[in-house]
Amino acid sequence: MIYGRSLFHIIASLIILHSSGATKKGTEKQITPETQKSVQCGTWTKHAEGGVFTSPNYPSKYPPDRECVYIIEAAPRQCIELYFDEKYSIEPSWECKFDHIEVRDGPFGFSPIIGRFCGQQNPPVIKSSGRFLWIKFFADGELESMGFSARYNFTPDPDFKDLGVLKPLPACEFEMGGPEGIVESIQILKEGKASASEAVDCKWYIRAPPRSKIYLRFLDYEMQNSNECKRNFVAVYDGSSSVEDLKAKFCSTVANDVMLRTGLGVIRMWADEGSRNSRFQMLFTSFQEPPCEGNTFFCHSNMCINNTLVCNGLQNCVYPWDENHCKDQTAS
Repeated sequence: MIYGRSLFHIIASLIILHSSGATKKGTEKQITPETQKSVQCGTWTKHAEGGVFTSPNYPSKYPPDRECVYIIEAAPRQCIELYFDEKYSIEPSWECKFDHIEVRDGPFGFSPIIGRFCGQQNPPVIKSSGRFLWIKFFADGELESMGFSARYNFTPDPDFKDLGVLKPLPACEFEMGGPEGIVESIQILKEGKASASEAVDCKWYIRAPPRSKIYLRFLDYEMQNSNECKRNFVAVYDGSSSVEDLKAKFCSTVANDVMLRTGLGVIRMWADEGSRNSRFQMLFTSFQEPPCEGNTFFCHSNMCINNTLVCNGLQNCVYPWDENHCKDQTAS
């Protein structure tokens, strides 16, 4: 949400900008694949006390052809406030089509957009609705300017005002691997990672054998506070536990199977004190892509699984090819 600027001021700014023209050197700029190429920069930050980030070279002119993505993460039950310094200048254009700052309410480039900003007026104060803000600074190949400096800090999430401050979370990590295995929330209690009344943020690291990928299939899943992702969810990461590798996140009534592109999968379960009846059970299967080797079984779904998984009573393929005709084999 945005504070400090009325709808009238926004419309007036757009009218002024349009009358001054959004073109360069008297002709409209053509956006082509060549002009869209840019040097990557930015950071993912979650400093507990807040912090500052700037455009490259600030307060000198930023260089051309830059695309910087900044992801800010707050602790559970906190939101983010973002302030832009008054010493601010980004090349103006109609609808900020050229150089701009784009802010989104979440950790991704497809999260709900809060606003896109450029020109000489620094953006208003911005507040997130949850734990993440995604900020992109883009500069094309022409007309550089001073850029920006932004400061962020954290405030209590109003959705949790009745629950108070979250107590320190217990350490909760698991390591798993092999041709298959079961990942389940009951492991938290069985292995003494946390009591039944503590909030948990647990991670299971699944490491497939060399040259293998991972297929994940839910056997059981239920969130105690369905559709309240701030309170409970199961998330799947592909390659690392960083937010940019988030593959899927489930907090409603349904959880789908997930096919990973790497040999490292991370399963994360978050449940606050009032959501500890949330549960899940998941089967992971390591597989290789065809052509299948001699000690593997072809699943007819671009998967080669270990022969030991055939007729083991669990469906390791996407479709139950590995469990078909098992009674016939036993009878013979």
